[in-house]
Amino acid sequence: MTKTETIVAEVRRRIEKGLLPPGAKLASIRRAAEEFSVSKNTAVEAYDRLVSLGLIVARPGAGFSVVAAARPVRGDEAPPHLVEAVDSVSLLRAQLDQNYQVRVGDGRPPAAWMEGILPKRALGASGEATADSSGYGSPKGYRGLRELIAARFRARDIALDADRVVTTFGANHALDLIIRRYLSPGDTVLVDDPGYYPLFAKLKFAQVRQVGVRRGPQGPDLDDLRACAERERPSFFFTQSHAQNPTGGSIDLAHAHGVLQIAETHGFRVVDDDPFVDLPGARGVPLAALDQLRNVIFVGSFSKTVSASFRSGYIAAAADIVDELAELKMITAVNSSRFSELMIADMMTSRRYDKHLKRLGQRVETASADLSAVLKRLGLATLALPGHGYYTYLELPQGTSDLEIAQRAARDSIFLAPGTFFAADPARQRPGLRINITRAGDPRFVAFLKRLAAGM
Repeated sequence: MTKTETIVAEVRRRIEKGLLPPGAKLASIRRAAEEFSVSKNTAVEAYDRLVSLGLIVARPGAGFSVVAAARPVRGDEAPPHLVEAVDSVSLLRAQLDQNYQVRVGDGRPPAAWMEGILPKRALGASGEATADSSGYGSPKGYRGLRELIAARFRARDIALDADRVVTTFGANHALDLIIRRYLSPGDTVLVDDPGYYPLFAKLKFAQVRQVGVRRGPQGPDLDDLRACAERERPSFFFTQSHAQNPTGGSIDLAHAHGVLQIAETHGFRVVDDDPFVDLPGARGVPLAALDQLRNVIFVGSFSKTVSASFRSGYIAAAADIVDELAELKMITAVNSSRFSELMIADMMTSRRYDKHLKRLGQRVETASADLSAVLKRLGLATLALPGHGYYTYLELPQGTSDLEIAQRAARDSIFLAPGTFFAADPARQRPGLRINITRAGDPRFVAFLKRLAAGM
């Protein structure tokens, strides 16, 4: 073994034997170098390797300590290919962290050389545009935005700080990071059924086996979830607390407790993808509010509430998970869009974001009431009552082909989303149509619904 590998193996042995219990502080870089008779650079490399393995964590001003997670996400070892990749991009890490005063090894010119080209007005009035906004920034993303996100969580009685948030290129990028980091070909996960079809595609691409859990009006069917967990021994359950896509249903308190209890009993983590968490008047209970982000990984996004063009989202989770995902984000994408994050942060600090959310929530509420009246008049039923969020799921009689109905609508230049595409298990699929409440008031669609109801 190399000197670095020797140090890693010895520290790992001490952790596994309990000689270094969770939370224990490690020797400083200088003392470690003296103990193992190596250079400080070798000690730094060994500690970096231990961080990438998820065994220790670096805390500014406090040195290194053993990770105090209640349980490892996937054993206590990172995949070898990830460790090698992390080692190979130590130069990139140095450029992102910017801990050096003299940066001759950097890949970019000084920020001052870029002055005058960046649109300060577009970057907000916070003054951040005058900082090094031309650079990559921290791998975790723009700290100002992460602090604002954490503050919103604390307002919901969820303990969170900025170091437990990593920004992403939207929710889909967040899901991709989680899948890449913690799942391997042949692993099994549970998903909502019907559920978020882009997630299904990502899992298939990663050669991960997905098993659907029946989704009801108040959340996942707990009996089905328990049976799947006992039978399949999954690593994760991917779900949505609020306004689930495609049903529009939100998880109530009883189902939230049930999901977390089953996850605890059967040893899997829960990924809660919740793009509507910021909309006012939210129905349901966020899983993170009960779990406090111990066993729940929260995925948020600004794409649904601001603009998909921003491609901006985030992950909130336990500190060790966020550190690992930030490392992978750095390897695969270097960083997320700091410009987008600066603008979103400015929207928040100026209160424009909350004013916009209030207007948006009122529009959704009005559109929901209008659609509910139409559906009631036509005798059509949805899986969950239209409400918070953009979607509801129109139920069709068994044996109906929702694909044929969508094709029929297409001839009238009406785009529909058949339930077939949201089915995790085609054998258990319930025919239906996902309806976007915000677009359902068009008279041409209402006329189509009337013809559909008359033929059922």
